[in-house]
Amino acid sequence: MKNNISLKVTKSGEVNVIFINGVQVYCYNEKYPKEIPYTKYSLAETSCKWKLSQEILYELIAINSNEELENYIECIGESSYPEIDFSKYTLLLAHGMFSSHANVISCSLQQFSEQSYEMKVDFLPSNLTIVVYWQVPIIVNKLSEGCMIELIVTIKR
Repeated sequence: MKNNISLKVTKSGEVNVIFINGVQVYCYNEKYPKEIPYTKYSLAETSCKWKLSQEILYELIAINSNEELENYIECIGESSYPEIDFSKYTLLLAHGMFSSHANVISCSLQQFSEQSYEMKVDFLPSNLTIVVYWQVPIIVNKLSEGCMIELIVTIKR
């Protein structure tokens, strides 16, 4: 008995689809996942500070306008915070707390589909046993409305 297997691979845009005997068996996208470049955002050279909830273990906030940003920053006197062109960029603000001191050792942002992202923040713990509030603000190219960004916080041992 002879087996007749027909294999066909088609490419539509960035998506490859594999058919065996006319049945779609695999579909993948060469475009994803991909690493998204970012710029760190800092209030270090200003008289401003983050005003964030101190009751949240951790969360990620996507900020797309100066009006939104003003909800999370407070400045003393005439000070102002570094400008962001929100017509081109989004500020991703990951923040939270630990019950012991830890230092940020890495941060990355990956895109898994047109609307799906993952931000990873890795920490290295220290021996100090004090409550620490942390922030990791990064600026990325403008993200579309409705995209999903998962925050993954890891403590390396």
